[in-house]
Amino acid sequence: MRHAHYAGHSPGYHAPDDAELSPQGRRDTIATVPLLPPAVGIVSSPLPRALQTAELLAENSGISLLDIIPDLREWRGPTAVQGISPEDFPEDYAEWRVKRTLDPTSRYEDGESPQELGGRAARIRGRLIALADRQGAILVVSHKILLRALTVPDGPASVFDPDIRDEWPFLGQRSLVPGPLRPLPRSRA
Repeated sequence: MRHAHYAGHSPGYHAPDDAELSPQGRRDTIATVPLLPPAVGIVSSPLPRALQTAELLAENSGISLLDIIPDLREWRGPTAVQGISPEDFPEDYAEWRVKRTLDPTSRYEDGESPQELGGRAARIRGRLIALADRQGAILVVSHKILLRALTVPDGPASVFDPDIRDEWPFLGQRSLVPGPLRPLPRSRA
């Protein structure tokens, strides 16, 4: 599940790590509780917007928050673009965004390369599946790009390919393993 709406959200914006849920995000999270799939526990990214979503789900659903997993954090975007709108991105960052789909090993400044993201996603995917095999269905609360990396079959570069990537709405959910999920309502964001 992707975290709920956060304060300061804007399309294309790379949220700073400390972004917290907005009042709308808190309300929407609580409203989704009756629509949650059966789960024995919740695991979460440590970033506030995801952790706050997971805590609200746990408080209001009775499903335990089992763990906070550092590898569930969002794609580590370069510091140079965090907290600014796409119109203000450095020119060479826009050029790199095209390059990253052709060369998944490339990185921009201190950001995470698509290959590094893919490796982290593969590690955490295996860990999550093993956890679910031992305990039962787990609800994972994380971030759009990382969740996409966990669920796309075409490798790390496809996560950023504008021709094939899709939207993942706030509080939207998908399965890491085949099987139907009941759709959650789309956020008003």
